Amino acid sequence: SDRMADDPNYPIGTASVAWTDKSGASQIHVFSCDGYNVFERYWNGSGWSTGDFKKPGNRVSATGYMLDDGFRIRVYCTSENKTIEWCKDGDGGWDEGAYTTE
Repeated sequence: SDRMADDPNYPIGTASVAWTDKSGASQIHVFSCDGYNVFERYWNGSGWSTGDFKKPGNRVSATGYMLDDGFRIRVYCTSENKTIEWCKDGDGGWDEGAYTTE
């Protein structure tokens, strides 16, 4: 129904990344889009929590990869004909990346 796309309580798109951390615990990060913003929920091995990621976007994609010093997450939020890359390296915060559609 079109009503769902206009209600921010209903996700209309998701993307996820997952890995096993150095302690052997499963980590899953799910990024959901409500048509206006992208939000993060994550599983840290014992339960689901809300993450600190909230960025504008009506579409979302994500990828992740492991390096020696930790896991890297890249989230791509598209809004108003523009895609912005958001980067999280290890335990650091979210920073805008260099990706551009131009």
